[in-house]
Amino acid sequence: MSLCINPNCQNTDNPDNLLRCQSCGSELLLEGCYRVTRPIGQGGFAKTFEVSDRGKLKILKVLILNQTKAVSLFQQEAEVLKRLNHRGIPNAEEYFKFFPQNSQEPVHCLVMDKIDGENLHEWLEKRDNRPISQKQAVLWLTQLANILHEVHQQQFFHRDIKPSNIMLTADGQLVLIDFGIAREITGTYEKKQVAGQITKFVSDGYAPLEQINGHAVPQSDFFALGRTFVHLLTGKYPLELMDDPYGDPYTAGLNWRVETNHISPLLADFIDHLMMRPVKDRPANIQVILESLAEISEALYPTKLTKSKPCKPPSTVKAQIISLERTLGSWNSGHSKAVLALAISPDGQTLVSGSEDNIIKVWNLNNSNEILTLTGHSKQINSVAISPDSQTLASGSDDDTIKIWNLKTGEEISTIKANSGTVLSIAISPDQQMIVSGSSDSRVRLWNLKTGECIKTLATHAYRVSSVAISQDGSTVASSSWDTTIKIWPKSTLTGHLKPVTSIAIGLNSQILVSASVDRRIIVWNLNTGEKIYTLDGHSDVVNSVAISPDSQKIVSGSDDEKIKVWNLSNGQEAYTVNGHLDGVNALVFSPDGQILVSGGKDTTIKVWRIH
Repeated sequence: MSLCINPNCQNTDNPDNLLRCQSCGSELLLEGCYRVTRPIGQGGFAKTFEVSDRGKLKILKVLILNQTKAVSLFQQEAEVLKRLNHRGIPNAEEYFKFFPQNSQEPVHCLVMDKIDGENLHEWLEKRDNRPISQKQAVLWLTQLANILHEVHQQQFFHRDIKPSNIMLTADGQLVLIDFGIAREITGTYEKKQVAGQITKFVSDGYAPLEQINGHAVPQSDFFALGRTFVHLLTGKYPLELMDDPYGDPYTAGLNWRVETNHISPLLADFIDHLMMRPVKDRPANIQVILESLAEISEALYPTKLTKSKPCKPPSTVKAQIISLERTLGSWNSGHSKAVLALAISPDGQTLVSGSEDNIIKVWNLNNSNEILTLTGHSKQINSVAISPDSQTLASGSDDDTIKIWNLKTGEEISTIKANSGTVLSIAISPDQQMIVSGSSDSRVRLWNLKTGECIKTLATHAYRVSSVAISQDGSTVASSSWDTTIKIWPKSTLTGHLKPVTSIAIGLNSQILVSASVDRRIIVWNLNTGEKIYTLDGHSDVVNSVAISPDSQKIVSGSDDEKIKVWNLSNGQEAYTVNGHLDGVNALVFSPDGQILVSGGKDTTIKVWRIH
């Protein structure tokens, strides 16, 4: 079946083998690739259809109200969705105008990814409006908060959060849909708001009073989020729970907590905080919400920490799986300040170190001789990376630049002016074509290694980006941040740490990711599903660095407690601990064969360890 979308067509049904409608003569193969197969639904100003794009099913949204304001909002939705990048937000593929046969009036169309699932309003009705559990509420609140983080970071707010605008997919992912009345926070918007010129769109029972009055702000989304979870946790439409059934629905309170004896006051208080009438009394931003949810989750469902096995005495040869071979640097050589970054060349011959002293040093890993000293940066070196062919070195610094060097000669090849604040972490892609950087301006960027051109922004965090990593197959880019989250490009966010994430590493098998945090914990994640595998507890201070052995059998961690710990990845058990440095351990790196571990410390030294 092939459907005609001409609004004036008298018989829209057609066989699949036609290019034009047999009734009105309009095109059936839209934009030369989209064939409309069946209607999905209708709501607001638009109809939705399922379309086939050369066998791949997608969604076509068609505007049915061809008025200036409706067209403007429809085009705005297309633009918003194109700019947002999150697995919990539909991906807008193409906006176009379709002209029916013998008509000069266009039909406005938007093609999007097809989301298989049910909206939460339908989902709740199909389970006879049985309330969701407390644990499900915490999980879903966290998912939606992360989605809203992406929306608000791009200077938009949704304005229409409610159960019918949230889809649940078969794998448990929530997707926020219908960005038709989303607004961008601009100077023009704020001027119109002051002048009372904002078009008022509201969903009764979910929208706050300020939105009714034409003064919606990002925190209006928080109110609607709270009302949405009142509905989900009680199984009742919010206005059915009004203190005064005959009162003003936008000022009356909700007597909802009597319907939710199954949830903790901790969660109920949080939801009430989202729904405070004065905007100033709600959470200030999404980061506050995410931190509160992390605390609630930890209080209600404490992480089951892996108990560390007691270390056997170091004198037992079998137990001692790591031993010190040599130290690089002393009072009159090496770095003069803390060592912040390390990298070993893929050929295993060269070690590179970056320091708080603004200097990069290149060492012969086999004999520990210092080969080169590179002095191009004007501020501390936060990160170093070596290309897969062992020929090129990249460095990121507090001086807002990324420098590219010839690793063999020490010649500076080029400088990328990031103009993005401190460059805190960099990684070179496996094909040697690109650099990924994370900066203090909260953004993860992709650069052309040869030209220095910024190709795109991959992700945006709420706070500074602490670490970036690329999988061995080049398919995944991960970033960690002081906002406590880890983003996996293109479309997922991992939450589990209670404080800033300091370091991440991806295994060579591209199956696991390991993260370290100011919360003193290490989390091992399934990179494909985003699930936690282990939470490792053992350090007594901030964990600054983690590394995964090339065979993906061991994890090492370095901390401000001056210790290096070795963990068995197969069971999450602590295998061994050594006193690494006289001050905190900042950086760790394995040699390609996994037999050597190198550590860099705040005590200015570099230590080379043998892994047994």
